[in-house]
This record gives sequence, C-alpha cells and structure tokens, in this order.
Amino acid sequence: MIRILDSEYQVGRIFGSFKLEYDTIDKTNGGVYDIIFTHREIMQDKFDSIKKYIKPTTKIVTDISTESGNIDTFLDKYEIITKQHPYQFYFICDSVIKNKNRFGNNVKILDDYNITFHAFLNPYSDNHMSYDNTFFADTHDGFLSLNNSCRIHRVYLFTQLLKRGLSLDKCSFLFSTGTPNGWLYNRQVYESTLDMLLGEKKIDEELCNRALNYSLPKILDYDNTTATYIFNDINYLYKTILNLVSETTVGMTEGDFSKDSIYTITEKTIKPFLVKQIPLFFALPGHINLLREMGFDMYDDIVNHSYDTEMDSVKRLDMILDELERLLKVDLLEFVNVNKDRFDRNYNLLFELSELGHDTIKSFLYEEILK
Repeated sequence: MIRILDSEYQVGRIFGSFKLEYDTIDKTNGGVYDIIFTHREIMQDKFDSIKKYIKPTTKIVTDISTESGNIDTFLDKYEIITKQHPYQFYFICDSVIKNKNRFGNNVKILDDYNITFHAFLNPYSDNHMSYDNTFFADTHDGFLSLNNSCRIHRVYLFTQLLKRGLSLDKCSFLFSTGTPNGWLYNRQVYESTLDMLLGEKKIDEELCNRALNYSLPKILDYDNTTATYIFNDINYLYKTILNLVSETTVGMTEGDFSKDSIYTITEKTIKPFLVKQIPLFFALPGHINLLREMGFDMYDDIVNHSYDTEMDSVKRLDMILDELERLLKVDLLEFVNVNKDRFDRNYNLLFELSELGHDTIKSFLYEEILK
C-alpha cells in the first residue's frame, strides 16, 4: 500500500474528488512516506520540517494553486531546494511557468490556468466558493468593491475613491493582516502605508488626513478564515451589477511583476462571472486580455477596458475610475436584460474550465505521481 502524507492539510484543494487515503501531519503514524503532499509554505520556508518523513524514493508533490502571488519568491526557493536534493519533485501551479528549464530533471511540472477554477469551484476544496446557482446580480445601485488585506494598492484605491467623492456604501475596506487569531484590521500597517503613499507623492496631506480620519475597518463582507478552511461566500452584496475588483497583484508592490511575466488569477476574478456581474479589474496590465484569451466575454461593447494596456499602476487606476464613473450613469440593467445569454456563457465557462482543470489534474495524478 502506498503511504501518503498530507503535510499542510490541503490535499483536498485539488485532489479531494479522487478520495486518496493519507495521513495528516498531526496524525502521522511515524516512519517515512512514499508520497508527501506539500503546499507553498513548507517548500518555501519549512522544508526541513518534513525531512524525517522522506526516504530516497519519496515523491514530493507541491501544489501552490490559489497561492501563486509574488511567485518569483517561491520559484527561486523551489529551484534551490530541488537542485540540492535528489528526490523526485512534482510541481503543480495554477499559472503558466514560462521558464521550466530552470529546474532539473527531477522536477515534473503541471502548470495550467484551469487549475485555478477547479481549486475554487470544486466542493472538496478548502477554498471552495459557496454560491446559489439561482442568485445573480440584478440591481444597478452604485458599485461593489470588497477589499480585505492591507496592501498598498488597496489603500491607494481607498484614497482615490475618497478623493473623487464616490459612494462607498457597497465597499468594504478591512485593511487586515494575518495574526495568530486570524485576519484582523491592522491600524499600524494602514498608517505606515499611507505614510509611504504620502512620501511617494501619490497622495497629498489633505487626502492622507481624510483617510486617517475615516472610520475603519469598513466591513460589508468577510471571508472567515480558520487554520484549515476558508469560506468564500457569495451573499446578498453581489446583487449589484457593477463590481470594481482589486486583484492581489497590480504592479504597485515589489514582486508583483514576475521576471517571466507570469500571471495569476484568484477568486476575486472568478466571483463577478459567478454572479453575472460586469467587472472592472484593478490588476496587472494584460489581465483583461488573458481573460479574453480564456474565452470570457468582457462586454467590450459597453465597457472601455483600454486601461488594461497601461503599465503605470497609478495612471491605470485613474483610467479605471474614470470608466467606473461613466458606467454609473449608464443603464446597465437594460444591458444585462438584453444580454442574458452572454452572462450565462461566462458563468458556464467557469465550470467548463474547472472540469478541464480536474481532468488535467487527474491525468497528472495517475500517470505521473501514483504510477
């Protein structure tokens, strides 16, 4: 019998449907294992912690799906580890790795954007989105923008919405950071981020003070996090047709731009298509074009996505907010009612891509990892 260890409680994320039998790290029976499943944290920061479970023939499987932001940091460390050790490594990524030659012959790679959709939409995943397939956006009363972690681009977005005097009724700005007690509002990080923006002359003193004096955190939606499960809930907030999405990386932080121009997609991009909204994406340049290449209708006949080619993040956000203000004055309800079939196609495409991701993972599991 093949002995399998789940070292980070995350086998279910993309392998749950295959009903593998395995030990978890807290219930290991000791000894070594034939296959060890890892995720990003162990391979990047704690590889020594699993060495006692490894034998010369152990296969080490690393799945970084849903956690591939700032991917260069991980890839650099992964390259070092895989070259330092003689084991057989299997690397699964929900992006496309363009420079696979950097790794040795002991590394087999499965890289596919479709894995993202499977990781978020399959019911076994710890990142599974809970949704009602009869619940879709049907009101045009402002715009939705849900922002959790305290990243510089989200703080900057907040200041620019304040500057323009736009209603934040359907916006959340939690500005949280990870703590032993979960994700919590971090005033210190928020203030230091404002200081950084002020020092870089991206905002002025008056706007900085307005942001400092605003009552925070502004909570509308919260993805509850525990040690082993993340709930991505689709709730009543998503009834609003227009969604301003701030992706994890936009180009304002060191490491956002991968050396090999690797793009990553998160649940933030998936949600608008799941509830049939019209999205604007504050993301890396080229994000919209990538979605088009995947087959998504970006509603270009009503939305001007020219911001997608602007490399400067500050200018790109200005263009996005200009478009947001224009769309707030457009009869989007009529557009949605006339084009229901297009929204349906985007919705169905999510599950088609998820199924393709499942099939790709299945082949890699049975033809490479378990053979």
